[in-house]
Amino acid sequence: MNLLHTRLTSAPWTTLVSLPANDPDLARAALDAGAHGLKVHINVDHFASGTSFGSLAEEKPRLQEILALAEAAGANVGIVPGAGGKFASKADFAELAAMGVDYFDAYPGDCPAWAVGQKHLGVMMAAFQGGNLQELAALESLGMTLCEASIMPHEEYGTPMTALDLARYRALRLATSVPIIVPSQKKLVPLDMAQLKAAGLNGVLIGAIVTGRVAASIGEATRNFVSAV
Repeated sequence: MNLLHTRLTSAPWTTLVSLPANDPDLARAALDAGAHGLKVHINVDHFASGTSFGSLAEEKPRLQEILALAEAAGANVGIVPGAGGKFASKADFAELAAMGVDYFDAYPGDCPAWAVGQKHLGVMMAAFQGGNLQELAALESLGMTLCEASIMPHEEYGTPMTALDLARYRALRLATSVPIIVPSQKKLVPLDMAQLKAAGLNGVLIGAIVTGRVAASIGEATRNFVSAV
């Protein structure tokens, strides 16, 4: 099983950071502040961060630097391999694994069917707004080993987490046995972590909405979230 899965099933809580750019300085800030893992991107225009990410060939030098920093810190690195019709190839997956990438994360509608069954990277699928719990359970039976709870509509990004949101995260927990991380689509605050943990979730993935886009703010936010639980 991949490194993130092992951590999520053995540690009481995990704090991951989604980098707003494949920038080693940003990775270093998150890792120095105690992040347990990082998420990077290729082949995607990222809505929350407002950033466009290039192909593996274009991003590789920066990814290699980030992976070296993470390895030295004992942290895992996952990747979003594409969206919107652009997606990494089978050969890219093998190369990413050889570089040290631990798992991939994608929306099921963006993910080619072959990627669910490949063995190079751990399989994280995003539960999505408008999806249903039966589909989530089916994804687990098809090979999903990790889940990102990306269930909030874009118009609610950056708003505080509500009791209804918490109930929806809990419903995901009841629908699948795989570890679940909660991304900061909502304006999560460290105080929310105890409630997410009590609801049975395994960790948080903080990104631009709560970390900002510069090294200083990423370091500060990461430190606050790591110390919250």
